[in-house]
Amino acid sequence: AYRGILPDAFLAEEYTPEKRTAALREFWKARTNESFYLVYVDGAPGGMLAFCPTENPFVGDVKALYLLVKLRRAPIWIVFVALPGVSALIGCASYQSNLGVITPGWANLWTQQTLFVCYFFLPALLGAGCSFLWRQEHQGSNWNEFMVQPVPIRDLVLAKFCVGSLMSLLAFISIVVFYVGSGVVIGVPGAFPAARIAEYVVLGILGSLVVVAIQLDVSMVVRNFAAPVGIALAGGVSGVIATVAGFGNIWPYSLLQTGMNSNELVDLSMASVIQIVILSAIYISGTLAWACRRLSRRDVVATM
Repeated sequence: AYRGILPDAFLAEEYTPEKRTAALREFWKARTNESFYLVYVDGAPGGMLAFCPTENPFVGDVKALYLLVKLRRAPIWIVFVALPGVSALIGCASYQSNLGVITPGWANLWTQQTLFVCYFFLPALLGAGCSFLWRQEHQGSNWNEFMVQPVPIRDLVLAKFCVGSLMSLLAFISIVVFYVGSGVVIGVPGAFPAARIAEYVVLGILGSLVVVAIQLDVSMVVRNFAAPVGIALAGGVSGVIATVAGFGNIWPYSLLQTGMNSNELVDLSMASVIQIVILSAIYISGTLAWACRRLSRRDVVATM
């Protein structure tokens, strides 16, 4: 597959990391406006050569695509679909048992189902997903190969963020599907509030991207897989405390809960929505910029 791209002498030799990196650097520097580029896919065991079908030299979106290819058979995708279902079952049971206290309807079913997923399940799930995205780089000498790739650091960080965002999106799709499906099954009365639920989902996704960006930074620095998950779970608990204290529109781990209005402790007025959007953009851009700066100026010690 590489004939005509790499010299025959290189193909006949052993694919050592040093030779592979040196060859890729030379071909990356000599790239032309052809219909493809030769790029290096990070995190793959032993390294992996791949064709990039674009003329854009900044291949963050393409690297995100190859990260998805690398993770296509990973079991973590199943968790992002199944765990919201568990939360929906708990919420349905709580909704049914409290019908004598709460008013039957789609709004109360939403609060009952998203109560646990926003506070505990989803932050920990996103923390586990971000740790999984950095797990390969923290093993063996993969970090050394990661740091010498002929790709801008910004693209590497954005690729991780794109895949983490897709994990969050998958979780929200699962949340909505289980919410609508369970509501139909148990016969929730009243018209379905499509506009309101759409607002909650969009703001919730935006708040979850803040968690993804922060947890990517944590997982990049902390080599242990479980510790960032514990930090994410603690962040979810701190979000509850901040929301009760009146800082739900400010604290980064509260924006997910505030946007989804899972506890109805905040008023989602136009001013609040604008504040959530602005702060989410600031948190996301700030944490990603910090990750790029740290990778550019300070390396993480890799183990052999």
